[in-house]
Amino acid sequence: MLAITLALGASLGWGAADFVGGLKSRSVPVLSVLLISQSAALVLLVVMAVVRGASPPDASALGLAAVAGLGELVGIAALYRGLAVGKMSIVAPVAATAPVVPLLAGLASGQIPGPLQFTGLALAMIGLVFTSYQSGGDKDPGSRTTPSVIYGLLAALGFGTFFLTMHNAGEGDVGWALLTARLTAVTALASVIILKRHRVSAPRASLPAIAGIGALIIAADSLYTTASTLGMVSVAAVLGSLHTIVTIALARIVLNERLERAQQIGIAVSLIGVLAISAG
Repeated sequence: MLAITLALGASLGWGAADFVGGLKSRSVPVLSVLLISQSAALVLLVVMAVVRGASPPDASALGLAAVAGLGELVGIAALYRGLAVGKMSIVAPVAATAPVVPLLAGLASGQIPGPLQFTGLALAMIGLVFTSYQSGGDKDPGSRTTPSVIYGLLAALGFGTFFLTMHNAGEGDVGWALLTARLTAVTALASVIILKRHRVSAPRASLPAIAGIGALIIAADSLYTTASTLGMVSVAAVLGSLHTIVTIALARIVLNERLERAQQIGIAVSLIGVLAISAG
């Protein structure tokens, strides 16, 4: 039950981070939002590592953490790019299938959920796809189906890779896994910014909120990694992916955005899935 609670906490953190990040990206370049928030997260993790004073795990665990950091970065970049050039109604649901990666890996390694939990996982996944549906994306004549599917699959693969490899890296030491993943992501992101000669800038008034995104990501990553080491990675990944519902709920509450009927159904189905997983 603790693992389920922690995974749900991760979904809250990621959902809030996505909401604030999307909101700030309306007035600040996406690359700037990413670098500032990721750098703030890295600074916090360095401070935490110094305070903890724990020695690093073996090289294999650190390598997996680096892969996790790259996977998360690829997932975010592909998702943002797909939403920009493709159809939201295709990109978002495809990207929401990310938990399939750790689910298949868990099944292959013998982590087989009970009948009730398996039913809950299926309901949560179906609910995620419905929740991610946005009919407005089909009204854009410039959007194309092929790039939507491609970027959606890349995002799913990136996030799925993060779910799986961060779980394995966390078996060594959660703190070092988070630090290595974030250092790798920031290094890769900074390299892209240098190559593109992008000027990183943001209004001073927006800096606390953007830096707060990094703090939310750290909290969510920590909760997910701990949850995946305490319970089945397949369950933790699906529950963590419910951050989509959190983002949509915040948009409804704060921005008064209307929910599509499919999204309302998706949220209800996902919550039923969570109850089934918890009962199992």
